[in-house]
Amino acid sequence: MDATAKRVRRLRSVRAMRNMGIWLGIAITVGLCALVLLDRQARLDGASRQSMALASGVDRLLHYELRNIQRAMVGVLAAQAVDAEALAQGTSGLDAWIQGVVDRHDELDDILRFDADSVPDAGVDGRLTAWLQTLEPTDAPLSAGPLLPTDRGWLLPLAVPLREGGWVVAMFRTGELDSMVSALDTGRDGSATIFTQDGTVVARFGQAGPHIGRQVELPKDALHVGGRFSQQLISPLDGVERMVTFSNTSAFPFVVSAGIGLHEALAQWRIYAFCALVLALMYWLVLAAVVRRARRDEGAREALMAELEAQAEWLQQAQLASGTGVWRLFPRTGRVRATKEMAALYGLEGGGDLIPAQTFIDRIHDADRARVAAELEVSQTDGQPFEQEYRVSLPGGQVRWLKVRGAIVGDGEEPVMTGTALDVTEQRDAQQRIARAELQFRHIFERNPLPAWVYDLEDLGFLAVNEAAVETYGYSREDLLHMTATELLAPEDQAAGREALVPGGGDDAQARPWTLRTRDARHIEVRVHARTIELDGRPARLVLAEDISARMSYERDLAWRADHDPTTGMLTLAALADRLDSHCAADGGAGFAIACVQLRDLELIAPTLGRRAGENILCAAAGRFNQVAQRFGTCGYMPSETFVVAALDPRELDAMVAALLDAIGLPVEAEGGTFILEAWIGLASGPCEEGGAEKVIGHAALAALHARREHLQLVRYSAAMAEQASARLAMVRQLRQAHERGEFELHFQPIHRLCDGSVAAIEALLRWRHADGSYTPPAQFIPLCEESGLIVPIGGWVLEEAARMHARLKAAGHGDVAIAVNVSAVQFESGMCPESIRHLFERHALPPRALHLELTESVLLRHPDDVRALMGTLRSEGLCLSIDDFGTGFSSMAYLRELPLDHLKIDRAFVDDVTRDPRSAAICRAMIALGHGLGLTVIAEGVEDARQLDWLRAHGCDQAQGYHLGRPMPMDALLDAMATDTRVIG
Repeated sequence: MDATAKRVRRLRSVRAMRNMGIWLGIAITVGLCALVLLDRQARLDGASRQSMALASGVDRLLHYELRNIQRAMVGVLAAQAVDAEALAQGTSGLDAWIQGVVDRHDELDDILRFDADSVPDAGVDGRLTAWLQTLEPTDAPLSAGPLLPTDRGWLLPLAVPLREGGWVVAMFRTGELDSMVSALDTGRDGSATIFTQDGTVVARFGQAGPHIGRQVELPKDALHVGGRFSQQLISPLDGVERMVTFSNTSAFPFVVSAGIGLHEALAQWRIYAFCALVLALMYWLVLAAVVRRARRDEGAREALMAELEAQAEWLQQAQLASGTGVWRLFPRTGRVRATKEMAALYGLEGGGDLIPAQTFIDRIHDADRARVAAELEVSQTDGQPFEQEYRVSLPGGQVRWLKVRGAIVGDGEEPVMTGTALDVTEQRDAQQRIARAELQFRHIFERNPLPAWVYDLEDLGFLAVNEAAVETYGYSREDLLHMTATELLAPEDQAAGREALVPGGGDDAQARPWTLRTRDARHIEVRVHARTIELDGRPARLVLAEDISARMSYERDLAWRADHDPTTGMLTLAALADRLDSHCAADGGAGFAIACVQLRDLELIAPTLGRRAGENILCAAAGRFNQVAQRFGTCGYMPSETFVVAALDPRELDAMVAALLDAIGLPVEAEGGTFILEAWIGLASGPCEEGGAEKVIGHAALAALHARREHLQLVRYSAAMAEQASARLAMVRQLRQAHERGEFELHFQPIHRLCDGSVAAIEALLRWRHADGSYTPPAQFIPLCEESGLIVPIGGWVLEEAARMHARLKAAGHGDVAIAVNVSAVQFESGMCPESIRHLFERHALPPRALHLELTESVLLRHPDDVRALMGTLRSEGLCLSIDDFGTGFSSMAYLRELPLDHLKIDRAFVDDVTRDPRSAAICRAMIALGHGLGLTVIAEGVEDARQLDWLRAHGCDQAQGYHLGRPMPMDALLDAMATDTRVIG
């Protein structure tokens, strides 16, 4: 507490001294600032008074000078009045008088007279006459004009008015004004200037140089007659800051200014201010040094005291943290003085007091107590140092290891033993853990199922191997311990392995598989897992070798399968495209050529001859194409039955095609007989450009598709094919959108009975109407609908719309008129079922035979038995069935006899020439007779004129339709026509 109080008092004294010095410094600084400011103001006032004296003096001298000139000019006026008659007679008496006045006044260059009605001489300056014209006789008795430069210096016109009009003008030399102020002292930066009322400089004196003729803006107060004032400003003539006085006390039109330069006027003040500043800074620096020294001395004392206190505290904390206690044994009394840390190590309370030595001995573990007591007694007797490690049993049942050291000190009457006790429990536990860990490592190393070994990083010799390594590689343990790690590597990995096994190469070695060679020369692929360790004080590396032979084989097989077709062993199209692109990137030449070969009817072999026979034929064809590809480039396979052969040199395309045709021309021997190869081939060539090989392969495939469609063996790609394919795809996309947007509509063409001309039925015809009102011909989009499968949903919509339109017919009183709908083979096979037809009739309340389905002969050729059964079921549901375009197909008469039909429609191709071509007429007669013989109603299509109609009626045709009988029209137009006359023809 005393030390703390002293410390506080010292701090207070230092702070008081510091504060007193600061306040004294503030007072000195403020006083110096006040003195400096007062001195500056006094010097400015002196400069103002000096400038005012200069201005007043110059103004007074100017007044006297101008007054003399004015008097001389007034004398000229008086002489003019006396000698008026002489002047009227043109004598020169007045001129002599004027010349005498000029001679007496050196400051005058000339005196001119201007009458009111006379024309000035040609030699007179025009600016002078222009100025006189601006004057009025009532102006001031003396007026100053514009400065006129001459070779004799600047001249200032001074005008006095005449009584009868006109002016007397004295040309005043401004250089004569120098004598007025030549004896004045304006200083180095001072100046004296005479201005006219408009601010024109008439005369200027000072070291800054002349500025006669320049015009500046004068303060308004300087223009008042009798005014005199001072102000601080920067001269617009030379940019020097001055204390300036303006004087306008004379009655003449001039303003005088005189200025004293502020920089010169304050020169001595700056020295004074600098000295005051230096004095104040010196005081503050001295004060800061004194305060800093005092604080540093006090801080040093504080730090020393804190260091002593911290050392004592740190020593105590170190003993607590390290588990170290200090003890002193008094053998005579058998007591021990122990620190708190020492007592805590034995689980005793207190510290610093004398504790019986037996209390400490009783806390020693039973197994160590006798040994420790004996050693302690020997040390006390022989004076030898005491050092033991033993266990202490704590009250809670815990056991603590202590390392105790001591020695006899003092040689007086009562020697004592003093020493330390250190808690080494953690070190003992760590040693036991290390021993257990080493034992566990040996067990794990020896019993690890993976081959493992340790080799020396310096000589690469094996230091240890486990049992799995001995069993896997076939060497004995002794053989391995006499080998180096590189001897276990296969020959192909010897060089790389030698670099990877040395120090610094082990981490990279784990990133790749290695091949090891066993004693019986087998090769095993392994992936190593290595870590650098220390064994017996030497750097070594522990290695575990994982056998990945099966996995690597599997990965290689997967990689092969990713790029090859498993059946033919040929490259996939993606791998082929990558290889061709790589060829372009490496070569960058003319590119390559592609032949896309699509085998014909190969898909029929497996269902007929068996899968094995189909694969054999496919592989035989692949082998032939692969031989061709080896000669010209490379090849690939695209399921199903499509081969892509590439020539790396486009100039060899013809030769490659010839080789391919030879390969295709040879029959293939397979199980079940000989198979003839037939194929469509598409050709395309392409440079190495954007899109790469994939684009060229696509061109070849498109050419092959075109060859298949046109039944050609060989077709070369052209841009028109791509455009046609793009147009077909675009039309299919537009058809889907048209179906979704409801752009389709039905037009209806009437079918008339030839016996009475009445309407027997109407045929629903699909139309595609665009937003602009135009139509796409059905011949353009109906085949695309069938190819793309859109005919199924569109055909369903046609049936639904036809059923809905029949309700309108019935409402208009034509319920007996049926609606005929064309059904394609695709729609009939996939979209027709008795349940859907039944629901259609029920949903729209259709009477039986309200709908006629017109089927083409292609429907009958695909699956005749299934078609016949389905037609019978549909007819029982109320549908009327017709064969459309009869005679254009190849229907069997047996099928025709067995089919449940109601109508037979003769194609327009026969009707068109029935009146001109005897053969067409014979065919039509035969068809009519055939239909009647089968009990069918015969309908003729495409009736275009009356002669065709008469022929059909004459030969017993039942019904007819065509443009002559009625064009296809919307339902509203058809109903209007039928309302007007149901018998459209007579």
